[in-house]
Amino acid sequence: MTTTQPVRVLRSDDPEAARLLDSGARVRSESWGARLTVTPDVLDTCRAAVDAAREAGWTVRALAPEEATALVALDAGAAGDYPVTVATSHDVPDAGELGAALAAGERWAFGAFAADGRLDAATVLYPVADRVDIDFTVTRAAARRRGLATAVKGAAVLDLAATGRTRFGTGGSGDNVASRRANEALGYVVTERWLHLEA
Repeated sequence: MTTTQPVRVLRSDDPEAARLLDSGARVRSESWGARLTVTPDVLDTCRAAVDAAREAGWTVRALAPEEATALVALDAGAAGDYPVTVATSHDVPDAGELGAALAAGERWAFGAFAADGRLDAATVLYPVADRVDIDFTVTRAAARRRGLATAVKGAAVLDLAATGRTRFGTGGSGDNVASRRANEALGYVVTERWLHLEA
């Protein structure tokens, strides 16, 4: 009979993680967290990312509550592409609940629209005590590697910084290199790595 070993999630700099690795534990997967502090240089970088997407033919802007249905449809189409680990997973939101949260200011969403009106990329954010966190970002498979994830994240920083918000956070699976690079391109700095250790 096969038994599944429990997985412990520890910061990479936790002495307990080092002890477990020395004792023979293996890293089953990893995740990371990153932070961004708004500066003039960050804002310039965000503007450049948005401008590049616009010059390539996309409209980048905040989404209205009634556009939650299109956002959820985009997310559902990419649901199988999200990396899943013991510490990172993603559930496609309910369109009604997301629309209500956008209307109430409990979430913000920004998207990139193709010339024909198709939503090709979007990011959703929410407020926490000391910052704004990215809930999720999604890009249509056919429109990937064109800077759209970076553009919608940049639009979010520009819009929310204009209302006085200066700190942002995000994170994800260690397998999602594209996500980390999109964030780092805007000025996010990885502040922590988490190891998912299996004894």
